Amino acid sequence: MPGCGHRLCELIGGACSLAVTRSRGCRPNVVARDVAPDVLDDIRVLIAKIASGDQPAAVELARIFRREALDERNLVAIARRDELDFADALAALCVRRRG
Repeated sequence: MPGCGHRLCELIGGACSLAVTRSRGCRPNVVARDVAPDVLDDIRVLIAKIASGDQPAAVELARIFRREALDERNLVAIARRDELDFADALAALCVRRRG
């Protein structure tokens, strides 16, 4: 298991696939706080594929997760807030496990 503790990173292998490197500084927050519905639909499909062992789907989910994080959108928080049917599965993949 990678040192990051993400289940998704364990499935992909290698270093953390969800890490987002960005310099901290003053910048205007000009992006929308909500995710487009088609992105949520893509995530739903990817989670189903990951459940059946599809590694390319895991890589694609990590790519979407990083892209949204760069725009300061937390997919897990959005899914939990909107009570989407895949919120628990997304959290299980993308939230760090302790210990």
